Amino acid sequence: MGNYLREATEADRDILFEWVNEPAVRRSAFCTGDIRYEEHKNWYAGVLKREDCRQYIFMSDGEAVGQVRVTVEECGNAEIDYSICASKRGRGLAALMLKLLCRQVRRDLPGVKRLTAKVKPDNTASQKVFLHMGFEEKYHLFEMEIEEEGCCILEPI
Repeated sequence: MGNYLREATEADRDILFEWVNEPAVRRSAFCTGDIRYEEHKNWYAGVLKREDCRQYIFMSDGEAVGQVRVTVEECGNAEIDYSICASKRGRGLAALMLKLLCRQVRRDLPGVKRLTAKVKPDNTASQKVFLHMGFEEKYHLFEMEIEEEGCCILEPI
């Protein structure tokens, strides 16, 4: 049966919901709270209708083991988001899935010339995968939550 990507369908909604709420996936996400089913259901219905987005399921030996989503941005760029189900991690499947994704993007989204991914600093597993695949780290992003009072103190120059 081998390894391949297939376009996601409405029937994949529940497995994607299960995967997105897996604890390690939530820790690696930029919004770490659990996702409610109604929220996921509405979001997913929108994803399936979007022209600028493709959601794929990674199949390995007949079993769904991961997901990867591509969102087209401007200037030939597209951002990817992926995950591998908890029971299949650590087997090199993420790199294989991303390799398949590059071929799939060439077929499905020929205007895309560059893939990007945002990865949290403590997500070393994804960083290693992207570096192994030939992605380059381009910049660091710095954030600060603004509180009501005194978010930061600026010393006079």
